[in-house]
Amino acid sequence: MTTIEFPVRFGIIGAGGISRHHLTAFRELPDIAQLVAVADTDLGRAEDLASRAPSGAVVFDDYQRLLELTHVDAVIIALPHFLHAQVGIDAVQAGLPALIEKPLTCTLDETRRLRDLSIERNVPVVAGQMRRFNREAVWLQRAITQQPESFGELRSFTIHSWQNLLAYLYGVLGLPNGSDHWLLDGKRAGGGVVISLACHQIDLLRFLTGLDVHRVTAHGRFDAPFYNGAESAASVLIEMENGASGVLHANYLTSRTPHHEALYLFGEHGMAAQHAEAVGQYHGAFIFGSGAVGDATSWNDQYAGIQQVPAEEMIDLHEDPFVEQLSAFARALVAGSQPMNRIQENFNTMAALQAISDSLHSGEPVAVARE
Repeated sequence: MTTIEFPVRFGIIGAGGISRHHLTAFRELPDIAQLVAVADTDLGRAEDLASRAPSGAVVFDDYQRLLELTHVDAVIIALPHFLHAQVGIDAVQAGLPALIEKPLTCTLDETRRLRDLSIERNVPVVAGQMRRFNREAVWLQRAITQQPESFGELRSFTIHSWQNLLAYLYGVLGLPNGSDHWLLDGKRAGGGVVISLACHQIDLLRFLTGLDVHRVTAHGRFDAPFYNGAESAASVLIEMENGASGVLHANYLTSRTPHHEALYLFGEHGMAAQHAEAVGQYHGAFIFGSGAVGDATSWNDQYAGIQQVPAEEMIDLHEDPFVEQLSAFARALVAGSQPMNRIQENFNTMAALQAISDSLHSGEPVAVARE
């Protein structure tokens, strides 16, 4: 890799909805990162995104032309899932570090190919799992992993990932009712609700606890309009490497739901959660109950001491995780250090997603691949 200086010059490949979140990050970090190029097969969409960039950006309808630019230091790949692997490989071959939106790829074999090339060329690839950069999640991760008296060993957990995808496609995006979309196609999306939605919570589970997923057993449904093996709902028993177990319940066709996501972790001494209460609430607030205050010796003790994670103690981190993610990536590139959540770190998340998919289709327990 060549020497990179501030501001790091980025190209974005894919100008869809998620690219707007990255654009906000560039606006917040003018001295750290600069958007200089945008590529999208829809040239009008690329031009619209580029026009909103703080300093303007050149546009292309062919991402290969963007990769050839000499004034681009790194790229963000914000494309449909089935394009991640090949575009990521092309970026690495061009010598450009890449931040790839979640999930990294559609299959574990694709992840392996991209990982091996990244290592061979010494060009970093980062998974865009921005929940790891939520400042409340960072506080909680430190409390869980660095204060054993507060949480202790993880023993059990539960994850909710619920959403009405059709309401998003036909309501929010405004697609004609009943029209096709790649998120409904198991081949183009890499699966259904687990890889497209629950992957956030699975990766967050690993980040908060520092533990990898060991084995899974999954059962699900494959209701229309999902097709090509995309699951509409899944119930998954997840076993972690330390023997802790928990259940993921994911559903992409919820007609009604009190919240979209929640995650509860129960340790030897304490508990932690991303707790969603309100109707329509998406990410939810992080809460923590520390065992450091003493053992629960009375019935009511188990309900006491639950508090919201004090985000004000994380003033060194930006409140927008997309901003913090871009900042961390750019700073690592300039320092020549290993960026956070590079493909090697994210491998177990991708391996867990593959194992869940395999178990959904076989009905059998599946060990998560280690390499």
